[in-house]
Amino acid sequence: MEHSVDYYLNLDYPLECFAGEHEVGDAYLAEYIDFDIKAASEDYDEAIELAREYLKEHIIREYNANRALPNPGEGRRFMKHREALSAYKQKDYERALSLWEEEIKYKNDQAMTNLGLMYLKGEGVAKDFAKAREYFEMASEYDNDSANYNLALMYQTKLGVDEDIEKTIEYFRRAVKKNHQGANFRLGLMLLKDRTDLAQVKEGFNCMLSAAKTNHPMALAQMGGVDKTPNTSCQPNLAFRNSSKEKQLELVMDALERYIRPILVKDGGDITLIDYINEPEIEIRLAYQGNCAGCSMASTTTYEIIMNTLSQVIDENIRVYVI
Repeated sequence: MEHSVDYYLNLDYPLECFAGEHEVGDAYLAEYIDFDIKAASEDYDEAIELAREYLKEHIIREYNANRALPNPGEGRRFMKHREALSAYKQKDYERALSLWEEEIKYKNDQAMTNLGLMYLKGEGVAKDFAKAREYFEMASEYDNDSANYNLALMYQTKLGVDEDIEKTIEYFRRAVKKNHQGANFRLGLMLLKDRTDLAQVKEGFNCMLSAAKTNHPMALAQMGGVDKTPNTSCQPNLAFRNSSKEKQLELVMDALERYIRPILVKDGGDITLIDYINEPEIEIRLAYQGNCAGCSMASTTTYEIIMNTLSQVIDENIRVYVI
């Protein structure tokens, strides 16, 4: 499973507690509405505590059996959704389609997204881009990251719609907010194409770095430094580290100006500082410009020159990212 058992044990699943007649007579019934898990007691607090214990046992049992667990608020419909996914993986598209069509009645945004994908790919149904967009837009109303990502792709590639760069960026941004790594990469690529707007370059840099840190292969090829580990055992440069952030930044900029920029300018390129972070560790973010932008220098000897230069100015316990 993607998460640890402790992750699920610490989730805040909704719990309701009712007073009334139950198996034990006049008592309280505590129920986790995402599961068929109930506990009854004549004491309100005891009913809740018993329900918590039953939920804990259930989560551990399901996790150890490698069965999927819902997030809070997904409810018992989660089981039907899982059944639909199983049918889809077995290429029983008719069954998957039927289950997901039922699920959207319960506002299951992932079911809406999956129906969109079926119509987009023509799996079990005739390929229909208009129908796919309709389902993606339904799911987008619930801010489903996959739906927003696919809508962005449709507007970017003119798939059943006219090209619309503004909508492409808007939908990618919405997917990025949910940490969709494909969206991070594609939005980063778009925003880094023209590197004249520093705010846009910074946003694109952050997107690409996020994708690279999750081992997105094409993002890794763009971003230099993700595979580098700071030397935490080196002798710290206390004179640098004890100075103010303003002074530190001044020294970094001086090094870039004197030792790095002249090398790049010779080839019609340049470099700009995107961000300088000095807490909790020193991290320097740089972007190539001009002829150097978009080339493969991020992970070549040019990166090593930058890293070695800044290591001499500071020390080796630093992170340097360059795109």
